[in-house]
Amino acid sequence: MHQDELATLIRWCDEGCGHFELLLPMVGQTVAFTAIPADRGAPAVTERMTQTLRETLALGHDDLLKIEALLWEECRFAFETGDYGIDVRPEETRVDAHLRAFELAGPRDALRKAQLLQVYIHDDSVSRFVCLETDTVSGNRICVIIKNGRIVDFDDSATLLNWFENEDRYAHKRRQVILSGNFVAASVEIGSFATTP
Repeated sequence: MHQDELATLIRWCDEGCGHFELLLPMVGQTVAFTAIPADRGAPAVTERMTQTLRETLALGHDDLLKIEALLWEECRFAFETGDYGIDVRPEETRVDAHLRAFELAGPRDALRKAQLLQVYIHDDSVSRFVCLETDTVSGNRICVIIKNGRIVDFDDSATLLNWFENEDRYAHKRRQVILSGNFVAASVEIGSFATTP
């Protein structure tokens, strides 16, 4: 994909974002893309935007396995922290009960039951960020984050990407804090999202 090819493909909307559809080889299907330029007042395809798209189109099987692992982490986290009204049998943990009820035997099922909705290319950050907006098996809408061509983490779909500029696994660390039940102590240790000392 070259810059002039993308410029021919993209359609700019009134909000200054560019829209197009393209085959994403990693998942083997055509998906909707939205490009968010650095300057929405004068939207234009940049070489940096095109490079980010090329990196995304180059993702392969190993990257899909990383996404699979993140989706598995997401559903286990959701089942640990959310209430889905599942009855827990005496021999089960809370998470095990949810995995049974949602018919999830492992990471492959978490990927199979998720739905990729849209790919966002962000040209307005320091790093080259891409968000794979995804509906998960747990019923959450998340963003799988690609940074400079690497799958790094996931977070809520409305995440702030600048959180990930200096810490690839920022949201993962935040989830670990929640699971630890010791938010204040852990947030002081991590530092980047502490709200109280």
